[in-house]
Amino acid sequence: MQPPLCVLAGSRLRLLLCVGLVLSLLGGSAFAGVSKKDLQNLPPHYRKWLTEEVVYIITDEEKEAFVHLNTDEARDKFIEHFWEIRNPTPGSPTNSYKDEIYRRIAYANQWYGHRNGLEGWRSDRGRVYITLGAPQQTGKYLGFANIRPMEIWFYSNDNPALPPFFYVVFYQREVGDEMRLYSPFMDGPEKLVSAAMHENDRLGSWQIIDHDAGREVSRTVLSLLPSEPVDMQTATSSMASDMLLNNIRNLANHPLNKDMLRERSNLLETVSHRVVLHGDYLDVLTVGLVDPDGETNLHYVVRMKRPDDFSLAEDENKRYFYSATVRAVVSTSEGKQIFTQERKLSSFVDDRQFVRIRNGVFGYEGLLPLPPGKYKIQFQLTDEVKHTSFPAEREVVVPSRPSEGMRITEVVPFSEATTTASSLFPFTAAGVRFTPSSPDLTLIPGQDLEFFYQIWAASPDVSASFEDLQVEYGYGRMGMHDTKSVKESLARNQFDSHGAMINGKRISTADLAPGTYRMAITVTDPTTHTRTVASFQFHIAESNPSPLIWDVSDPEASEDYQKGRREYQRALCYVMQGQGQNAVGYLKSSYTKDPAEDTRDRLVDLLYSRQAFKEVAELYTKGGVTADTSEETVLAMAESLRHLGEVDKSIKVLESELPFRKSSALYLGLARYYQLSGDSQKASDMEQKAKELSSAQPPAS
Repeated sequence: MQPPLCVLAGSRLRLLLCVGLVLSLLGGSAFAGVSKKDLQNLPPHYRKWLTEEVVYIITDEEKEAFVHLNTDEARDKFIEHFWEIRNPTPGSPTNSYKDEIYRRIAYANQWYGHRNGLEGWRSDRGRVYITLGAPQQTGKYLGFANIRPMEIWFYSNDNPALPPFFYVVFYQREVGDEMRLYSPFMDGPEKLVSAAMHENDRLGSWQIIDHDAGREVSRTVLSLLPSEPVDMQTATSSMASDMLLNNIRNLANHPLNKDMLRERSNLLETVSHRVVLHGDYLDVLTVGLVDPDGETNLHYVVRMKRPDDFSLAEDENKRYFYSATVRAVVSTSEGKQIFTQERKLSSFVDDRQFVRIRNGVFGYEGLLPLPPGKYKIQFQLTDEVKHTSFPAEREVVVPSRPSEGMRITEVVPFSEATTTASSLFPFTAAGVRFTPSSPDLTLIPGQDLEFFYQIWAASPDVSASFEDLQVEYGYGRMGMHDTKSVKESLARNQFDSHGAMINGKRISTADLAPGTYRMAITVTDPTTHTRTVASFQFHIAESNPSPLIWDVSDPEASEDYQKGRREYQRALCYVMQGQGQNAVGYLKSSYTKDPAEDTRDRLVDLLYSRQAFKEVAELYTKGGVTADTSEETVLAMAESLRHLGEVDKSIKVLESELPFRKSSALYLGLARYYQLSGDSQKASDMEQKAKELSSAQPPAS
């Protein structure tokens, strides 16, 4: 087995370790909160569905709801909804996720179990296979004189609840036994070695594995996380691998998984009450611009194509109002979701606005804080009055700053431009707020063509040269040999400190004949003789120009900036790009503006994965722990303090969390830290409390 040599750092520390993991990593109750009587009352067909077919992927809340349904019709509807919210393409006649789960069950039953009458889906390998699917690589280690038979599975993962890369190890304790899951922390190398002389000798057992099976295997049995450093001097393991195993065991109930299901369910419910019109109903225009802080943002407008595509409603006081929702789902170019931005728009309109709205097309102008990269964005504009949604999808590229020379952005035609003191709103730059025109712009002769663009220079000190940039605007109808040209100079002192310059231009169309025109803009640096070019099309017609525009701009733009939401979303993009250090910087900035717990959770996760224990400890010192602090963050803080040699503070962190939650993970952590501090009695007490929590769980079916 040869795993990737280059793996991403930043595997998420999974710290929701329950005592069930201590007793049996894949054992314990699969039906917490559901009694045996509830299960026995189910008709056999539905009991089998719940206890075998979806046992590893259904949430506790869904189990509870299902067993209390009273009719087969209600159960059938529940099952239909269960699969539909997990369907990668909701509404399609097939469900690839459902088909894949049943394929995994069949595979597990064919190839695993069978020993002592154990069904494959009940085995440890079966459970992992059904939960995660087939591993990317599998290594089998059999026939060693002193090492028990093992299998090592390697996963490359895109589930945000799990690390991007990890191993799962199985071993056979006795001849004839089924393979069982291996825990680096709780089992250790000594469980893998058959030589009696090394019983309870962790280091000696590890040395046998290292000598006989090789360094790759010996490293894996100390940590299932390729990015985690291991201690080969003492062969000790951290709890991180066992946290990972517990998250696999309880993946259905992971908060991120539940959030995803809740969002899909809400969206499915919303869509079921709307008419979704697929097709060419929306105009979408996007452009990447550099802001005054030197950050790239994607400005966008989604707009109806006809005035009567959008509705106004009238209240009991005869006042007109509009109501709309705009949603932008940002994903990587491979389709992995990064974040969602949603805005609810509603306002009354006065008589002047009413006239404009009735004759204009409705649009929404938004901004997405995206660093350079390739993205897939799903837009949806919903008219809440008509209960009609209009979706559109675009693949966009936010370009990087040029390493040399210049770059010109996409050109944006506009219908209005007003001065503004704020730079926070969409399509705003250099103190000017633009209203973008239709991407398919049509003008009548005499109606000015207005557009803007931004120039990016490789170096912000370009103003040191005194030669102006030369710009040429060439436009004409293709194949008609009627090209016209306009030239101008741009002073270099218009570049800001980040090497960005906005330029707007107005060109008369009074003498242009009807037709489709192509405008080419060439910017030349006479000092370096480099040039950059951009182009766009527009139409001249005798009549029927592009309709008037009525746009609503992002009502939360200022709040997003003030509360650090832009930095938070930008950090999420960097996380998906594997640029953890950049993500850390933006999360710190976001947390400074608004010390929200979810931001700190993300920040602690990244810092801990980079072993920045001092910075994690500082976050604890500044903010302490509260009822809203995630358990993963609490345990990461305690473990960071332990790494810094402050075990007493580790104990304090976990003790201060106990009033908010009673958790076996906390008690196990306390047992460990009390043992390290020399207090064996308290360590024993904490371990006993952990066992009591475990015994309080209802028995498995």
